[in-house]
Amino acid sequence: MFDKSAIRAVTFDCYGTLIDWEAGIRAYVAALLERKTPPRDQGEAPRPTVTPEAWVEAWERIQFDMLRPYKPYREILIASLEATQRHFGLECFADDGPGLVRSLAEWRPFPDTVASLRRLARRHRIAIVSNIDRDLLAQTVAHLAAPFTALITAEDAQAYKPDTAPLALARDRLGLPPSSILHAGFGWRYDLAPARALGMRTCFVNRSGGPIPGGDQPDVIVPSLASLADLLAGQDLSSKS
Repeated sequence: MFDKSAIRAVTFDCYGTLIDWEAGIRAYVAALLERKTPPRDQGEAPRPTVTPEAWVEAWERIQFDMLRPYKPYREILIASLEATQRHFGLECFADDGPGLVRSLAEWRPFPDTVASLRRLARRHRIAIVSNIDRDLLAQTVAHLAAPFTALITAEDAQAYKPDTAPLALARDRLGLPPSSILHAGFGWRYDLAPARALGMRTCFVNRSGGPIPGGDQPDVIVPSLASLADLLAGQDLSSKS
């Protein structure tokens, strides 16, 4: 039974839960995929046809395999972009990877993020636990305009989720028993499993409305951050939706 009155803090995955990372990365990648190639009479083979959706799907698998051993996330972004281009047989230039890193500062929150965070912060401490570098998260936090108690990065923990180290660091910095912390994220593998392993309560933010993965279920399933804010504010919503 989920007791929302016991929740004293809410921790969040950032990219994909608060920030629309898919829109951000797809916009960047779409521009790469639309680049013109030299004429065939210059000896260039035709470029493979790849959609942004297919590119991002492959990139997710590739970058996941790069998370261990720990290295700065900007290095992973650059290396994973280059590896994904090679995977599809696409041309890659020296600034493509660094350009992706720079674009991250422009990735925007989902429409309900800022207002929902501020509502939640009236009753609960809020924090971010993100697979990223400190300086890159600082660029994003400027878009969120919310009073975070703590910002925990993979750089701080020297490990990436689904390793439990970043979430354990968040628990320790908040100074609360894990059962009083609700961790909210869209990443079943990255976030919810390790949070549950530490004894935290878990919330699946299912913005896409996709099927619920099998296995251990989260304590709360919501379609948006606004719905989570409603739930914890005491409005009459089901904890499983």
